[in-house]
Amino acid sequence: MSEQILDILTSLGLPGLFVGVFLEALGLPFPGSVLVALTGFLCRQGEFNIIIAWLVALAGYLMGSIAAFVLGRYVGEPFLTKWGRYLQLTPERFAKAQELLTKSAPGFIIGGRFIPTVGNLTPYIAGISGLSLIKFLFFDLIHAVLWLTAFLGGGALLGQNWPRLMEAPGIKYLWILAVVLLGVYLIRHYLPGLQRNRI
Repeated sequence: MSEQILDILTSLGLPGLFVGVFLEALGLPFPGSVLVALTGFLCRQGEFNIIIAWLVALAGYLMGSIAAFVLGRYVGEPFLTKWGRYLQLTPERFAKAQELLTKSAPGFIIGGRFIPTVGNLTPYIAGISGLSLIKFLFFDLIHAVLWLTAFLGGGALLGQNWPRLMEAPGIKYLWILAVVLLGVYLIRHYLPGLQRNRI
C-alpha cells in the first residue's frame, strides 16, 4: 500500500497531499498517517519543501475538520444515522464518543483524534454537542500540529525505512498506547478544573 500511495503522491504533488489530508480529517477511512509520513520521505528526497508540505497538510486538515464539524452542527444525528456506516459508526460508538466529549473536551479532541474510528467521529460529535467552533479548532489545531509534525518529521528522519515501519505488525498499538497516556494526562489535568467550573 505504501508504494502505491508513494507513486500517487509523487504524481499529484502537494495538491494530492491536501486532498488526502482533507479526507482524513473529514473522517473517511483513508490512510492519512501513511500519506503524511511518505510526504516526509519525499521531502527528504528533495521532492517537496518540508515547511510548505507541513503548511499544506495543516490547511487540508483544518478544512476537513471544519467541514465535518459543520456537518455535525447543522445536519446532526440524522446525517450520522444515515451515513455513519462509512465512518464505521455504530450507536454504541456514538454514545461512547459523546460520553468522552462530556468528560473532557481537550482529551477527546486532542487524544481521541489519534484513535482509529473514534478519531473519525470526533469533529461530528463536537459539532452535534454544541461545542463552540473556536474551542474545537483550538484543540483540533493542537492535535494537527502533533500529528503532522510526528508523521512528517518521522517520514523525513527514517527515510526509506518508514514505509516498512508503518506496515510492521503492532505499530498501531504503540500509537494507541501513546494516545491513551496522553488522554489520561489531559483528563487528570483538565477534569478537576472543569468540575469546579460547573459547581
